[in-house]
Amino acid sequence: MKTVDKMEILHSQSAEFIKQGETGKFLKLIPDTFIIKGGERENGVHQGYAVRHINRKDIILIDVVENSTKEAVKKLVKDGYTIKGILISNHLVYKTAYADVKTMSEDAGGAPVFMHPRISPKDGDTLKDITGRHDIIKHFGLTITDLPGNGGGSVLIYSDINDGMLFTGADADGSPFDSDLNTFTRGKLDSKNDEYGLAESWGAYVMPFTYLFPLKGKPAFNIDEGQRTDILAKLSRIQE
Repeated sequence: MKTVDKMEILHSQSAEFIKQGETGKFLKLIPDTFIIKGGERENGVHQGYAVRHINRKDIILIDVVENSTKEAVKKLVKDGYTIKGILISNHLVYKTAYADVKTMSEDAGGAPVFMHPRISPKDGDTLKDITGRHDIIKHFGLTITDLPGNGGGSVLIYSDINDGMLFTGADADGSPFDSDLNTFTRGKLDSKNDEYGLAESWGAYVMPFTYLFPLKGKPAFNIDEGQRTDILAKLSRIQE
């Protein structure tokens, strides 16, 4: 039986390991979960994720739609993986997509693309409703939570794999990689009503995540109940 190298695991869960990772290459963080860094942009580097099923054949991609990640997605298909879906967490990610949905789907071996129905699709794009009932929801133990976001159309993506992983999209930013902190803050919203709604949604969140994976900034690993309570309390706080 293959043994797990604990030092390798600790190293992969460090900010320095992720920071030094090459743009457009998947890095393994924890079992069957990988991060991929996109290109530099005005509001920082966006991160996408891949989650592999226990059958070690099927994969879902979360917010992996940038031009810099295209070849890595094609390589997954070439290596024999079946991409069951590309999940887009919010309109900010959709705006950064390198091509139309049909092209992205073809590059991912015909994978369907899922997004919130309140996000207006670009001309010709046909997307599946990420909040609907789909086979991949059960297959990957997913729970999709609808959030206010900027004008709506934002979701949290939870998977019960690895004792609970939460992918926050733009609704929680991690600390910068060059910071000594490892905290989370709400993304800035244009509407005060949306801001209050997002804070309220975070305050009511109940899924027991052990890992927190944001669109921007440091992820958090091995979160215990007390840490989870503190994170949710901060994300639900309104600064007057």
